[in-house]
Amino acid sequence: MHRTTINIPDSLFQRARIKALRENLAVSEVIRDLLARWVSGEIELSPGEGSREQLVTLARATHGMWADRDPDDYLAASRAGLIERDEELENARLDA
Repeated sequence: MHRTTINIPDSLFQRARIKALRENLAVSEVIRDLLARWVSGEIELSPGEGSREQLVTLARATHGMWADRDPDDYLAASRAGLIERDEELENARLDA
């Protein structure tokens, strides 16, 4: 059996743990069962659930700083500036 680590919000894990204990199950059993049912097609996630567009919209709504700009564009421009700066530093060292 493959062992792995997943990230789950603390409050969700605690609620799942309590429910699993009440039903005499382990959380890992529940996760395995749900994954098996999802892979076999018994369970379907809502279309677009967790989609990139929804996450960007949520981030913009939550963090006002992203309301006026796209985070990906901002990060790309920032990285480009860092690359240019690194190149300038490297050239300055060669000239010295």
